Amino acid sequence: MIKNTTSHHKLTRLSMCVIAALSPHLVQAEAEKSDDEQIERISIVGSNIKRATDIGTLPVTTLTEKDIENTSAVTGDELLRSIPQIGEVAFGGATGNGGVNDARGDVSSINLRGVGTGNTLTLLNGRRLVNHPGTQSENFVPVTTVNSNTLPVSGLRSLEILRDGAAAIYGSDAVAGVINYKLKDDFEGSKVSVSYGSSEGTPLDEKTFNFLTGFDLNGGKTHITASATYYERNGMMASERDYSASHDLRQYPGLPEAFIDGTQLDNRSTATPWGDFQSSSLGRFHLQPDTQSGCVEDLAGGVCADKGSFPRDNRYDRGADRSLVSDVDRLNFYTYLTHDLGNDIELFGEAIYYNAQAKRTREQTPNLTAQRFKISADAAFNPFNEEVTVRSYRAIDTGPRNIQVDDMSYRALAGLRGIKGDWDWETAAFYSEAETNDMANRIQASKFQAAINSSNAATAYNIFTGGDLNNPNTGDTSLNSHSVIDQFMVDVTRDSKTSLASIDFKTSNGELWDLPAGSVGIAMGLEFRHETFEDDRDELLDGSNPFIDQITGITLSGSNVLGSSPTPDSKGDRDVTSAFVELLVPLVDSGSHYVELQLAGRYENFSDVGSAFKPKVAVFWEPANWMSVRASYAGGFRAPGLPQVTAEAVPRSNTLYDPILDKKYAIVDVRSGNTSLTPEDDTNTSIGFVFQPSDQLTITLDAWRIEQKDLVGILPGSSHLLYDSLLRSQGTYNENVIRDPNTNEVIKINNTYKNLDAREIEGVDLSLTYDWDTSFGDWEFTFNAAKLTKFEQVADPISAQLVAAQKAGDPSVPADQVVKNVGDLLKQDGRPELRARASINWRMEQWGAGMSTNYVSEVEDTSTTATVDDEVIKLPVDSYQTVNFYADYRFEGKTVLQDSKLRIGVRNLFDEQPPLADELGYGYFGGLHSNRGRYFHMSFSKTF
Repeated sequence: MIKNTTSHHKLTRLSMCVIAALSPHLVQAEAEKSDDEQIERISIVGSNIKRATDIGTLPVTTLTEKDIENTSAVTGDELLRSIPQIGEVAFGGATGNGGVNDARGDVSSINLRGVGTGNTLTLLNGRRLVNHPGTQSENFVPVTTVNSNTLPVSGLRSLEILRDGAAAIYGSDAVAGVINYKLKDDFEGSKVSVSYGSSEGTPLDEKTFNFLTGFDLNGGKTHITASATYYERNGMMASERDYSASHDLRQYPGLPEAFIDGTQLDNRSTATPWGDFQSSSLGRFHLQPDTQSGCVEDLAGGVCADKGSFPRDNRYDRGADRSLVSDVDRLNFYTYLTHDLGNDIELFGEAIYYNAQAKRTREQTPNLTAQRFKISADAAFNPFNEEVTVRSYRAIDTGPRNIQVDDMSYRALAGLRGIKGDWDWETAAFYSEAETNDMANRIQASKFQAAINSSNAATAYNIFTGGDLNNPNTGDTSLNSHSVIDQFMVDVTRDSKTSLASIDFKTSNGELWDLPAGSVGIAMGLEFRHETFEDDRDELLDGSNPFIDQITGITLSGSNVLGSSPTPDSKGDRDVTSAFVELLVPLVDSGSHYVELQLAGRYENFSDVGSAFKPKVAVFWEPANWMSVRASYAGGFRAPGLPQVTAEAVPRSNTLYDPILDKKYAIVDVRSGNTSLTPEDDTNTSIGFVFQPSDQLTITLDAWRIEQKDLVGILPGSSHLLYDSLLRSQGTYNENVIRDPNTNEVIKINNTYKNLDAREIEGVDLSLTYDWDTSFGDWEFTFNAAKLTKFEQVADPISAQLVAAQKAGDPSVPADQVVKNVGDLLKQDGRPELRARASINWRMEQWGAGMSTNYVSEVEDTSTTATVDDEVIKLPVDSYQTVNFYADYRFEGKTVLQDSKLRIGVRNLFDEQPPLADELGYGYFGGLHSNRGRYFHMSFSKTF
């Protein structure tokens, strides 16, 4: 095994910049060592220079293996949520996303500081991780993320969070900072651990089994560390929780008075098994139980037809038919190998494999507005004897939509590292690939229409049976036969892949030359990487098998799947070549007074979107032994994602408010990629203070600011509609809003991704760590808080006009409609002002225990408004705080339980429920808050 050594060592100074803000284990100042003692050279996240001191100019939060265990997290999602600097987790089942165009399955996103998914660079052992293949719309553009569930929590050696811009060190995506996962690489022996956890009052439970081993070969020249983890989760239905059991939240307990009975909180769907139809003689009509008033034509089985639009009282409540948490089976495997080749050269390699299957259920989808089709007059079950148009219908009798998502990823890496004189060098090459296979049972639109139009009663689908007479808002008791339904049911797939191949070389010298204040350090490196993205949609979705109305012969939609917009297949790739240089320069060293400067620059060239050069300057100043100051300026950038460049006319159907017709309805927003996009640009500045009045107490305070410009975006569909209304009031119209010349309904909105937006974001981080030893055991207290003080998005020219019109009281731009992504976004939706975590841990001999609390401050739900005293207010979402507890016992003595540990605990001890939010039909912000309730867990491990 190689140790990086040097014959010279300086006293490690107050380097609590590398503070474990969530950890009681701080990097302690080393005692001064003699000149002839061999000292290991180390590097930390945020710098490529290896040296014998841990002085740093950078704010780094480090979670050790012990800290990770004390969070009681069993998934990557839960681990990241325990860190206050992590923003909203927008990807994953907890957020309620479930459409075929969402990144669904066993996926969780990474969003440092809430800047946005894709703005955090994620590393494994210091090198990039491949992005998850699934995309999701965020700020109306498709974004990608590293999947935090691909790495086993129980296999982590540490987790480092660099809370500073780092494009000059690492390149694209390090806008908000860097997260570096470190896996165990030098374990010796074997360890088996099992855990079980359960959500009180629900069927949700989780089981984990982990095996870790490490051993030497070849007389100690070769070392292998390997780990395998199996995780299984039984999910739960939305009906298990009061806030998600119904989509009608108008009377939910605790609602502010101004919002009670507000129709915006009625998220039940107008697409129901009762149907919404149109005919020449009846005009627009719907079905309903004949016990309700308004019947104009009686049908069989207690059902009648009533004229007019669909009534609110009969809307379909989807809550009973949805999973709230998916069932998941997951396997993680990794191995790390080192082999001493002699002559101070070491071969190293790693292999990572991840496989998961997630299952959930949802209700079947109705036809979109673009998929309104005709029923022939001679259809077997057409009681009206005339041609009928199906405006909206949801076939509930087909059973639930069963969604299965299989995720897989792997990475294989090989490298060499060594020492030549005072120079450390390292080179490695790796290939990583991720694949997602998404499948769900869906209704093929053309076959569905054919079944409805069949003149043979034995094979015809009866669309005019209505729903459940006794419970008109749920289910359908008037079932068609399975043999009829089977004619049009089909498994619809979406297969996506990403890959990342990289080769790099870097070298560093911590003692390039001597200055009066110390040795100058330098690091240099080259990297080449190749990235690919491929999204292969089912032929029923990609436009190759469109839905053509069999009565009129008109092509209705490129999608032949009922309820899904068409999305063409897409693929793209890029090559990235980069080079960096970094210097660490000691400026002053007068005993207790020390100043150090970090200078860095990186150039990256992209084969498709241009190039960028970004510098970084950081200063570390220690004016006294108990205090230090750090400051930095960093240029940063983020290359447009491949989906943003390659997307071709992707339609997305959303329910939007049309001020021209004064109603909400499904509107298609056609979004197109742009090969002319350029990298987003940003600057990141920070200043911080570290106080260590004693060896036991460390306090850090950091203020930071991020300015972004040229952000890839589009004008939201809702803003296009408001702009169309404004222009029409002035005698013109928005040419991007295409309306039906007869009904004036919006057919589609044309949108193209552009370098459009600019933002300013500011915040403050505070951490405190205090350790003390008593006769009653060792105590450790930690506090970590992240306060967001500013999150402002500069209005684009069109949005600025809309805001001005609202302020002027222009009725064409209604004041109760929020102009999205404009102005002060602080506290809006997933951007709380304050997130904090505090913990206290105790250990005495074989016993240990701890308590922690997590706090998220209040936010506003911008999707729901009310008018109070002529002022439009947004739905307030209360703050959320949970308390957690654990206790453990370590077995000693020569028994079968020697070197074993038993731990029990409770997360959310007081069973706090997430505050109500009008979000995605689940009643809470899944990206911020937990649906687990009181959660009991226990674990057992044995080392041998």
